[in-house]
Amino acid sequence: MRAFALSAALLSGFLTCSSALSDLDASVWKNIESKVDSRSIKRLSNRPVKRQSGWSPPSELSTALTEVWSHYESTYSGGPFAETNWGWHQIMKNKGSLSICVRWDSTASVTEAQRTQTATKYAEQYEKWFTWLYGFDGFPYSAIDVKIVGWAVKDKSLLQGSTDGITVYTDLDSDGVPMCTEGQFDHSLWLTDGLEGGFGYTWGQQVGREYFMNNIESENIHILLHEMGHTFGLDDFYDWTPTGVTNFIMLAGSAMEVTDFDGWMFRNWWYELAQKNSWSSGSSDSTGTPSSASSAVATTPVATAPAATAPATTAAPYPTTTPGGSPASTVRTRTRTRTRTSSGAVETPTQATPVVPAPSQGGFQGGMAAKKWGQCGGIGHSGSTECDEGLECIQQNEYYFQCL
Repeated sequence: MRAFALSAALLSGFLTCSSALSDLDASVWKNIESKVDSRSIKRLSNRPVKRQSGWSPPSELSTALTEVWSHYESTYSGGPFAETNWGWHQIMKNKGSLSICVRWDSTASVTEAQRTQTATKYAEQYEKWFTWLYGFDGFPYSAIDVKIVGWAVKDKSLLQGSTDGITVYTDLDSDGVPMCTEGQFDHSLWLTDGLEGGFGYTWGQQVGREYFMNNIESENIHILLHEMGHTFGLDDFYDWTPTGVTNFIMLAGSAMEVTDFDGWMFRNWWYELAQKNSWSSGSSDSTGTPSSASSAVATTPVATAPAATAPATTAAPYPTTTPGGSPASTVRTRTRTRTRTSSGAVETPTQATPVVPAPSQGGFQGGMAAKKWGQCGGIGHSGSTECDEGLECIQQNEYYFQCL
């Protein structure tokens, strides 16, 4: 479930006004864990027709898909396009790749073989989503290269064996959780001791360390698959179910794999965002040649990130209130940014104190002021330090200032 910095009571109200359930509740997932992978569910066509254009879902799913997209548009402030850092935006910015940092929120050691297996399995799970895109409606890539570029740990000694090919981070956030350096990855895989459910949003996914490692040889790591859907905008279904569908991965606890309905919801996001952002092949820069998604181990030179010079407790959560920007995976606080426009639960953002942005260090030579949600300062920032009229530059942490 997309998570945010409110009380536990409000966590359960994220996508439902009446239900107490959330992705965090272990009971949600227990119902399905005793079942065989949901291959018994009637399968439709789970691969796109090559170079298929336009929006033409199977008739059996058409009504439900229309209901889902209408729900996005009518329920959340700003609709589906308010957030500008979904996994979609990250892939297009990188020309067909995703760089991932693992937050190892544990005192357990992890072997080199386990890290390699983690990288491979994580890419394999994402591929179960991405296979729905290849050849569909102008999607410009035939493979998405998902690579783990770093590990954040409480102590480097927890990483057994060689750390060649990854960056090692040992900084901790204010809650003592290992954090990756903002700007050096797209989103994170956060593995936490004792967590029985999960969270997901633009900043990545959080699942239990024991759950992930115990299922690392499974075909489908179903909680992770669900949270990956959230990273790409797909919703929860705790308070309603679309017409005619009852088993799909985004309906937590009802399926063990990405189903046809999930795949078509995924395609729907591409179809809509591609039109809005002119992303389809022919209008998008797709000259990059991404590697196979199974090539999950990064080639980034090994380095150990230095300890932060300022105490972690002085940094504000990043980001605490707004969509957009880089993934919010440097702190324990989990952030939701969709706000209901109906009479349901509405998030009250944490207010940050306006500050003067840190001087630009990259020689920005002028140009347009940053738009709402855009970066306007911070260590290493080389862009505009001015915001559009009516906006203020707010410090989220020492690395990130944002126009609000």
